[in-house]
Amino acid sequence: MSVLPAVDAIVAKASGGVPPLACGSWRDGLERFLADLGKSRTLRPGARQAIEGFAASTLRARLAIDNWLADHPRDAAAPVARPLFILGMPRAGTTFLLNLLCLDPQRRVYWHWEGNRELPPARAGHLHDDRRIARRVAEVEAMLASGALPRNHHVELGDEPTECNWMLGQDFKGYPWLVQTLVPDYFEWLLHEADMVAAYQHHARVLRVLQSAAPGNWTLKFPSHALALEAILAVYPDARIVMTHRDPLKPVASSCSLCDQILSLQNTTVDRTVLGYQTLELNALGAQRMSAARDTRPASQFHDIHYKAFTRDPMAAIRALYTFEGLTLSPAVEQAMQAAIARHDRARAAAGAHRYRLEDYGLTTEGLDRAFGDYVERFGIELERS
Repeated sequence: MSVLPAVDAIVAKASGGVPPLACGSWRDGLERFLADLGKSRTLRPGARQAIEGFAASTLRARLAIDNWLADHPRDAAAPVARPLFILGMPRAGTTFLLNLLCLDPQRRVYWHWEGNRELPPARAGHLHDDRRIARRVAEVEAMLASGALPRNHHVELGDEPTECNWMLGQDFKGYPWLVQTLVPDYFEWLLHEADMVAAYQHHARVLRVLQSAAPGNWTLKFPSHALALEAILAVYPDARIVMTHRDPLKPVASSCSLCDQILSLQNTTVDRTVLGYQTLELNALGAQRMSAARDTRPASQFHDIHYKAFTRDPMAAIRALYTFEGLTLSPAVEQAMQAAIARHDRARAAAGAHRYRLEDYGLTTEGLDRAFGDYVERFGIELERS
């Protein structure tokens, strides 16, 4: 069955009936996602409409960026210079790291409240009192209160930085479309065929829009940037890359559990074996592509942060990162970071442990050791097997 009617309906809803300026790079991913969505037999009542509504609102945000750039070519003419990308193994302290780094006013992060609400670009003096902040804070708090977002999972509060999911999702090439329902054909296309250079060209356009009103040293994170590292470096050849490392056992199991919980919001059942395969494939391929990128580029472009060392002494890891970047860590910022570390430790203890098991997703320790053996050996990963 053709997905064109569904695509056309979403485009019409997103554009208000006005044809987009051009048939952008978003269309291929949207069509492929909707084709897989149409095959799902696990969706809860009303879920399909909700997902299509999310697709329409995401496309609306994308088209708004395109239109803004067409109307303000001079305002967004400045290139994105030397952005810092934090990527690598998930569940390796990247959210905590970014929440510390955003305390430094010389940095510019992509705020959670900016996701799909980038326009108008917030002014530099209003990144902490923009009216959009309260709206996103309320949305996240409602999810926490209802249990839809467990406090002991990956949580980004409404006034905290976020990952680059929103921007990549606007090109319909990203994680948001993997956690609505299981979409196996879209998954394989995304990992092996999708034009990720086009996705990161849109990513750069969004950053140019945002920095037109509030510039700074871009500090960005998303563990699965690892899958598209070649595309990132094609679009941002002067990017600095921070690779986070951890024994894959807990990150893979934790990621399975997290995706399982998100998928269960829209689906009556989740095929955990398929989810396990996808999570392992995504992270193992990311590790392989990280290694391959380092084989062909200067070592000075890369910096490593190991989870165990970071959790033992966060400030030591941050000082080393500042040295890598050539930035100055002021005493005031360091003091703010120390206070945030203390608050983080208390909040984590109050949230309780996030429990998960590899075997629930058809995975084994032996299978992960085979998939990640080269990665663990190359980067000297400290194992966590107790």
